[in-house]
Amino acid sequence: MKKWTMTITAILLLVMITSGYAKTDEKTNEVSHIINVLTENGAKPDKWTMYFRGQIGFTSKGLGYLKQAEELKSDYPAFSWAVGKDEAGHYKMTGLFERNDIGITEKITIVTYPQKEQTASYFIYAVEGLVNTNQNWKEIQDLIDNRIQESVGGNPKIFSCVTGTYGDKMVLDLYSQANELVNAFSGVSVEELKEETFVSLSAYTEQWEQAIYTGHQHKMNLQVALRTEGLGSETTVTIGTPIITSEY
Repeated sequence: MKKWTMTITAILLLVMITSGYAKTDEKTNEVSHIINVLTENGAKPDKWTMYFRGQIGFTSKGLGYLKQAEELKSDYPAFSWAVGKDEAGHYKMTGLFERNDIGITEKITIVTYPQKEQTASYFIYAVEGLVNTNQNWKEIQDLIDNRIQESVGGNPKIFSCVTGTYGDKMVLDLYSQANELVNAFSGVSVEELKEETFVSLSAYTEQWEQAIYTGHQHKMNLQVALRTEGLGSETTVTIGTPIITSEY
Protein backbone atom coordinates (compact mmCIF):
# COMPACT_ATOMS: atom_id res chain seq x y z
CA MET A 1 0.00 0.00 0.00
CA LYS A 2 1.43 3.34 -0.95
CA LYS A 3 2.17 5.92 1.71
CA TRP A 4 1.97 9.70 1.31
CA THR A 5 5.19 11.38 2.37
CA MET A 6 6.37 14.96 2.48
CA THR A 7 9.72 16.12 3.82
CA ILE A 8 10.33 19.42 5.49
CA THR A 9 13.03 20.17 2.90
CA ALA A 10 10.58 19.91 0.02
CA ILE A 11 7.96 21.91 1.85
CA LEU A 12 10.32 24.78 2.53
CA LEU A 13 11.09 24.91 -1.19
CA LEU A 14 7.50 24.66 -2.40
CA VAL A 15 5.35 26.64 0.03
CA MET A 16 5.34 30.21 1.27
CA ILE A 17 4.57 31.37 4.78
CA THR A 18 1.86 34.02 4.56
CA SER A 19 1.09 35.16 8.10
CA GLY A 20 4.45 35.56 9.78
CA TYR A 21 6.22 33.13 12.06
CA ALA A 22 4.58 31.64 15.12
CA LYS A 23 6.16 32.11 18.54
CA THR A 24 7.08 29.01 20.49
CA ASP A 25 4.33 29.42 23.07
CA GLU A 26 1.78 29.61 20.24
CA LYS A 27 3.09 26.37 18.75
CA THR A 28 3.09 24.47 22.05
CA ASN A 29 -0.47 25.68 22.59
CA GLU A 30 -1.36 24.35 19.15
CA VAL A 31 0.10 20.93 19.97
CA SER A 32 -1.78 20.70 23.27
CA HIS A 33 -4.94 21.88 21.46
CA ILE A 34 -4.57 19.09 18.88
CA ILE A 35 -4.07 16.53 21.65
CA ASN A 36 -7.26 17.71 23.38
CA VAL A 37 -9.28 17.62 20.15
CA LEU A 38 -8.16 14.08 19.37
CA THR A 39 -9.05 12.92 22.87
CA GLU A 40 -12.47 14.60 22.75
CA ASN A 41 -13.16 12.91 19.40
CA GLY A 42 -12.48 9.39 20.61
CA ALA A 43 -8.89 8.96 19.46
CA LYS A 44 -5.85 8.15 21.58
CA PRO A 45 -3.04 10.65 20.82
CA ASP A 46 0.29 8.84 20.96
CA LYS A 47 3.15 11.05 19.82
CA TRP A 48 3.90 14.72 19.02
CA THR A 49 6.73 16.47 17.17
CA MET A 50 7.86 20.08 16.70
CA TYR A 51 10.73 21.21 14.49
CA PHE A 52 12.37 24.10 12.67
CA ARG A 53 15.05 24.53 9.99
CA GLY A 54 18.10 26.74 9.59
CA GLN A 55 21.16 27.29 7.40
CA ILE A 56 24.66 26.59 8.67
CA GLY A 57 26.54 28.24 5.81
CA PHE A 58 29.09 27.41 3.14
CA THR A 59 32.38 25.53 3.24
CA SER A 60 34.99 24.70 0.62
CA LYS A 61 34.47 21.55 -1.41
CA GLY A 62 36.18 18.44 -0.19
CA LEU A 63 36.33 17.71 3.51
CA GLY A 64 35.33 21.15 4.78
CA TYR A 65 32.18 19.75 6.33
CA LEU A 66 34.28 17.67 8.75
CA LYS A 67 35.21 20.86 10.59
CA GLN A 68 31.52 21.69 10.98
CA ALA A 69 30.91 18.18 12.27
CA GLU A 70 33.60 18.48 14.92
CA GLU A 71 32.26 21.88 16.00
CA LEU A 72 28.76 20.45 16.38
CA LYS A 73 30.00 17.54 18.44
CA SER A 74 31.82 20.03 20.64
CA ASP A 75 28.78 22.32 20.95
CA TYR A 76 26.40 19.44 21.76
CA PRO A 77 28.48 16.87 23.68
CA ALA A 78 25.43 15.19 25.24
CA PHE A 79 24.14 14.13 21.81
CA SER A 80 24.93 10.75 20.25
CA TRP A 81 26.10 11.38 16.67
CA ALA A 82 25.91 9.19 13.57
CA VAL A 83 27.23 9.94 10.08
CA GLY A 84 25.87 8.68 6.77
CA LYS A 85 24.22 9.79 3.52
CA ASP A 86 20.66 10.74 2.61
CA GLU A 87 18.62 9.43 -0.35
CA ALA A 88 20.35 11.86 -2.71
CA GLY A 89 23.82 10.77 -1.60
CA HIS A 90 24.50 13.96 0.37
CA TYR A 91 26.52 13.89 3.57
CA LYS A 92 24.19 13.55 6.56
CA MET A 93 24.92 13.80 10.27
CA THR A 94 22.32 13.01 12.95
CA GLY A 95 22.50 13.69 16.68
CA LEU A 96 20.09 12.33 19.30
CA PHE A 97 19.65 13.27 22.95
CA GLU A 98 17.01 11.67 25.17
CA ARG A 99 15.87 14.10 27.84
CA ASN A 100 14.34 11.76 30.40
CA ASP A 101 13.85 14.65 32.83
CA ILE A 102 11.06 16.09 30.67
CA GLY A 103 10.22 12.99 28.63
CA ILE A 104 11.35 14.14 25.19
CA THR A 105 13.97 13.33 22.55
CA GLU A 106 15.96 16.02 20.75
CA LYS A 107 17.19 15.38 17.22
CA ILE A 108 19.52 17.47 15.08
CA THR A 109 19.97 16.53 11.41
CA ILE A 110 22.67 18.19 9.30
CA VAL A 111 22.70 17.75 5.52
CA THR A 112 25.59 18.99 3.36
CA TYR A 113 25.15 19.30 -0.41
CA PRO A 114 27.05 20.75 -3.42
CA GLN A 115 26.48 24.45 -4.15
CA LYS A 116 28.45 25.64 -7.19
CA GLU A 117 32.12 25.63 -6.19
CA GLN A 118 31.33 25.16 -2.51
CA THR A 119 29.20 23.01 -0.26
CA ALA A 120 26.25 24.29 1.77
CA SER A 121 24.65 22.84 4.86
CA TYR A 122 21.25 23.11 6.49
CA PHE A 123 19.99 21.64 9.72
CA ILE A 124 16.64 20.48 11.09
CA TYR A 125 16.11 20.62 14.84
CA ALA A 126 13.28 18.43 16.15
CA VAL A 127 11.89 17.65 19.57
CA GLU A 128 9.41 14.83 20.03
CA GLY A 129 7.69 13.04 22.86
CA LEU A 130 5.00 10.59 23.80
CA VAL A 131 1.69 12.13 24.83
CA ASN A 132 1.05 11.93 28.57
CA THR A 133 -0.97 13.79 31.16
CA ASN A 134 2.16 15.16 32.86
CA GLN A 135 3.50 16.96 29.78
CA ASN A 136 5.22 20.13 30.96
CA TRP A 137 4.80 22.42 27.96
CA LYS A 138 6.50 25.34 29.71
CA GLU A 139 9.75 23.38 30.08
CA ILE A 140 9.50 22.12 26.50
CA GLN A 141 8.84 25.66 25.28
CA ASP A 142 11.88 26.98 27.19
CA LEU A 143 14.07 24.23 25.71
CA ILE A 144 13.02 25.00 22.14
CA ASP A 145 13.46 28.75 22.73
CA ASN A 146 17.02 28.12 23.93
CA ARG A 147 17.81 25.99 20.86
CA ILE A 148 16.38 28.69 18.59
CA GLN A 149 18.56 31.38 20.17
CA GLU A 150 21.62 29.13 19.90
CA SER A 151 21.08 28.49 16.20
CA VAL A 152 18.85 30.86 14.21
CA GLY A 153 17.42 33.45 16.61
CA GLY A 154 14.10 35.26 16.15
CA ASN A 155 10.87 33.37 15.46
CA PRO A 156 11.59 30.67 12.85
CA LYS A 157 8.93 28.69 11.01
CA ILE A 158 7.93 25.90 13.39
CA PHE A 159 6.11 22.83 12.11
CA SER A 160 4.23 20.57 14.52
CA CYS A 161 2.42 17.26 14.29
CA VAL A 162 0.46 14.86 16.52
CA THR A 163 -0.30 11.21 15.70
CA GLY A 164 -2.81 8.88 17.32
CA THR A 165 -5.14 5.91 16.83
CA TYR A 166 -8.76 4.98 17.27
CA GLY A 167 -7.75 1.76 18.99
CA ASP A 168 -9.23 -1.49 17.70
CA LYS A 169 -12.26 0.35 16.35
CA MET A 170 -12.02 0.96 12.62
CA VAL A 171 -13.57 4.24 11.55
CA LEU A 172 -16.17 3.24 8.95
CA ASP A 173 -16.32 6.62 7.24
CA LEU A 174 -12.85 8.17 7.13
CA TYR A 175 -14.02 11.22 5.22
CA SER A 176 -16.76 12.10 7.72
CA GLN A 177 -14.40 11.59 10.66
CA ALA A 178 -11.75 13.80 9.05
CA ASN A 179 -14.35 16.53 8.51
CA GLU A 180 -15.43 16.27 12.15
CA LEU A 181 -11.84 16.88 13.22
CA VAL A 182 -11.52 19.88 10.88
CA ASN A 183 -14.78 21.28 12.28
CA ALA A 184 -13.45 20.83 15.83
CA PHE A 185 -10.81 23.45 14.97
CA SER A 186 -13.45 25.72 13.36
CA GLY A 187 -11.62 25.00 10.12
CA VAL A 188 -12.75 25.06 6.51
CA SER A 189 -11.47 22.39 4.13
CA VAL A 190 -9.70 23.80 1.05
CA GLU A 191 -8.29 20.65 -0.59
CA GLU A 192 -8.84 16.91 -0.11
CA LEU A 193 -7.57 13.51 -1.13
CA LYS A 194 -9.92 10.53 -0.82
CA GLU A 195 -9.10 6.83 -1.19
CA GLU A 196 -10.77 3.71 0.14
CA THR A 197 -8.41 3.36 3.10
CA PHE A 198 -6.91 6.87 3.25
CA VAL A 199 -8.24 10.42 3.50
CA SER A 200 -6.35 13.71 3.80
CA LEU A 201 -7.96 17.13 4.26
CA SER A 202 -6.08 20.42 4.01
CA ALA A 203 -7.90 23.23 5.81
CA TYR A 204 -7.67 26.75 7.16
CA THR A 205 -8.61 27.90 10.65
CA GLU A 206 -8.47 31.42 12.02
CA GLN A 207 -7.47 30.02 15.43
CA TRP A 208 -3.80 29.89 14.33
CA GLU A 209 -1.69 32.64 12.78
CA GLN A 210 0.93 30.77 10.74
CA ALA A 211 -0.33 29.69 7.31
CA ILE A 212 0.90 28.60 3.88
CA TYR A 213 -0.44 28.48 0.33
CA THR A 214 -1.26 25.14 -1.25
CA GLY A 215 -0.29 24.32 -4.82
CA HIS A 216 -3.66 25.66 -5.89
CA GLN A 217 -3.12 28.92 -3.99
CA HIS A 218 -5.49 28.14 -1.14
CA LYS A 219 -4.47 29.42 2.29
CA MET A 220 -4.08 26.60 4.82
CA ASN A 221 -2.66 25.95 8.28
CA LEU A 222 -4.19 22.59 9.24
CA GLN A 223 -3.94 19.13 7.73
CA VAL A 224 -5.80 16.02 8.89
CA ALA A 225 -5.05 12.52 7.60
CA LEU A 226 -6.74 9.20 8.47
CA ARG A 227 -5.63 5.75 7.35
CA THR A 228 -6.85 2.22 7.96
CA GLU A 229 -5.41 -1.07 6.78
CA GLY A 230 -8.87 -2.55 6.21
CA LEU A 231 -11.63 -4.48 7.95
CA GLY A 232 -10.91 -5.16 11.62
CA SER A 233 -7.80 -2.98 11.81
CA GLU A 234 -7.34 0.21 13.76
CA THR A 235 -7.46 3.65 12.21
CA THR A 236 -4.46 5.96 12.53
CA VAL A 237 -4.85 9.73 12.57
CA THR A 238 -2.26 12.44 11.95
CA ILE A 239 -2.82 16.17 12.41
CA GLY A 240 -0.23 18.76 11.45
CA THR A 241 0.08 22.54 11.42
CA PRO A 242 0.54 24.29 9.11
CA ILE A 243 1.00 21.01 7.21
CA ILE A 244 1.94 17.39 7.87
CA THR A 245 5.62 17.01 7.03
CA SER A 246 6.22 13.38 7.99
CA GLU A 247 5.17 10.05 6.60
CA TYR A 248 1.51 9.28 7.13
